[in-house]
Amino acid sequence: MSNLVQIESAVAGLPPQDQWALLSWLQARLRSVPKPQPLVMSDRQAWLEELAELRARTHTGKEGVPLQELMDDLREERC
Repeated sequence: MSNLVQIESAVAGLPPQDQWALLSWLQARLRSVPKPQPLVMSDRQAWLEELAELRARTHTGKEGVPLQELMDDLREERC
């Protein structure tokens, strides 16, 4: 059983006034947590460059090659 399911079950068993108190506490806590910042263009560009490099390093075969042919080539290389 996941923690979230356990928490939901425990909260459902609380009296309504305790549920409201918990909700108020959670809202106050969430307001104090900084929101994640969106990627700025330079971070995004760096991420895209890293992704392109990874694709280039792991690229196998040619684009448009049927999957079965690609799998056969990989199997041949392992033998």
